[in-house]
Amino acid sequence: MSEEVKNTEELEEQAPKRKKKLTVPWKVIGLYFLPAIGTFLLFIIAHNMMVKAPPSREEIKELLIKKESTPEGSVDKVEKNSDLEPPNEKKLEQGSDIPFIGPQHYYQSFTGALATDLKNDTGILTIELAVSIFMGKLNADAYFENFKKFEPALRSVLLGVMRSKTKAEVESKEGKEQLKLEMLKAINKELKNLGADPEIKTVQFTKILII
Repeated sequence: MSEEVKNTEELEEQAPKRKKKLTVPWKVIGLYFLPAIGTFLLFIIAHNMMVKAPPSREEIKELLIKKESTPEGSVDKVEKNSDLEPPNEKKLEQGSDIPFIGPQHYYQSFTGALATDLKNDTGILTIELAVSIFMGKLNADAYFENFKKFEPALRSVLLGVMRSKTKAEVESKEGKEQLKLEMLKAINKELKNLGADPEIKTVQFTKILII
């Protein structure tokens, strides 16, 4: 009996032990690595779409040759621009600051009003007036800057013209137009006497009061 027990124990010791089966936790691995892989793939796709590869030497050389052989204002440029609608020409306003435009009328107001008695004490005439010249912007600015120096002498001449009129003469439209012409002639004559260029083209009344 003891021998049988002993043999049984020896057989049990000689019998190979079962190895434990190794199970891989694929779900856990997927939870860790799948988001990282997806982010990496999205980065590659976005990079390829947004970032343009630098041109090769051959492409750079072709671009330089093309640029040198195509003069400015080439036919391609003209054809490209020909498809566009022609720009609307905007009329420049009076007194534009653009220095290279052609001559036009520029106005300068006299400082203060002119007031005097009319001929034979028929009334009192008060006028605010402006004069105009016809030239380019830069020349006009320079002319009027110099014109201010002659205003005191010109005021005296203009008051003399106004005193030569009666109330009846200046009340009519024709009388006012005649007064403008006489004042224009007197201004240019006095400018010439003072050594300045008689460039005044028109005289305009901005305000007139007859009492």
